[in-house]
Amino acid sequence: MKPLVHAVVGCGRVAPNHVDGFTALPDAELRWACDRDLSRARALAREYGLPRVTSDVREVLADPVVDSVSVAVDHAGHHELVAAALTAGKHVLVEKPLAITVEEGAALTSLAERAGRVLSVVSQHRYDPVVTAVRDWIADGLLGRLVSGTVSLQCGRDDAYYAESYWRGTFAGEGGSALVNQGYHALDVTRWLTGGLTVVGAAAGHTAPRGDMETEDTLAAVLRGPQGALVTYQVTVASSITWRTRIELVGTGGSVLFDLDHPGTLHLAEGGDALRAAASAVRGQVSPPPAGIGYYGISHRRQIADFAAAVRDPRHTMAADGTAGLETLRLLGEMYRAARSEDGAAAPSGAAAGTAPVTAAVTASVDAVTARG
Repeated sequence: MKPLVHAVVGCGRVAPNHVDGFTALPDAELRWACDRDLSRARALAREYGLPRVTSDVREVLADPVVDSVSVAVDHAGHHELVAAALTAGKHVLVEKPLAITVEEGAALTSLAERAGRVLSVVSQHRYDPVVTAVRDWIADGLLGRLVSGTVSLQCGRDDAYYAESYWRGTFAGEGGSALVNQGYHALDVTRWLTGGLTVVGAAAGHTAPRGDMETEDTLAAVLRGPQGALVTYQVTVASSITWRTRIELVGTGGSVLFDLDHPGTLHLAEGGDALRAAASAVRGQVSPPPAGIGYYGISHRRQIADFAAAVRDPRHTMAADGTAGLETLRLLGEMYRAARSEDGAAAPSGAAAGTAPVTAAVTASVDAVTARG
């Protein structure tokens, strides 16, 4: 079988997870490290043995040997690079979010379909053993009917994290901050587990800005599941704790409490005998150490294996394809617009629910809800 030849575009914080995931595949070959800063591309290639480096993505996309690319650059760069890669006939694994705006995201999913190429948005925690187990328990009725949930993420980002970055903490480059960046995975996993979420209300805060960040450092929302379950959600980057997630789902037949840290931990599973027995099996699993930053976890490997399977077999359905990424992007946009409306501001002119630019919504939300100080 011909090896899957892959390139990494963007050699920053998460790039080692992509390298690790493709290295773990028995039939894959890493060929390129590409970054606008050539020294970073060289450093990644040197550490992991990638044979080619460049600062020009056109070299990567013109290489006929390359089958697929990881896009791990600033949020604002996703649309252009993903579109260029798909147009060049490459399969694409892009870090979250799919794009800055829903319109851009929808254009990318349509382009992937027309090109007959796999497009996947990194949602590695959908592949965590605890998360997949909880999804099975919900499907099997072990929690009964979901009635409520509580989702929280607190993390600490210092001044340097924003001040030393050309894009983080900016509307143009990041499209928001606490929600679209750090809070993305907890929201995405919860949306996946509940079968979808709509927004009841939200508020954003600019309470303890770091490094002259323009964007929100805290956001809270109330969401509703398709069967009526109410979910409270909150995220902040202004904590003294480096990283801690908690997701609690309460059903008429059982309750679970778990996190997306590493290793992912099932803190509570109370209900019937079947749920308790299933929980015991999950608690006995041991996760290997992650390749990169600890709270990124190990599940990039599982998503990359799923991505490779979809590339090999067009009939294979991924747990985190481009459409899934687009739906989470829609939810993000709705939450930002609700946060903006919380202070009485109107929605962007002519914007339909779920389609307005995330950036515009965040800008209005932060400016309207809190004065910068």
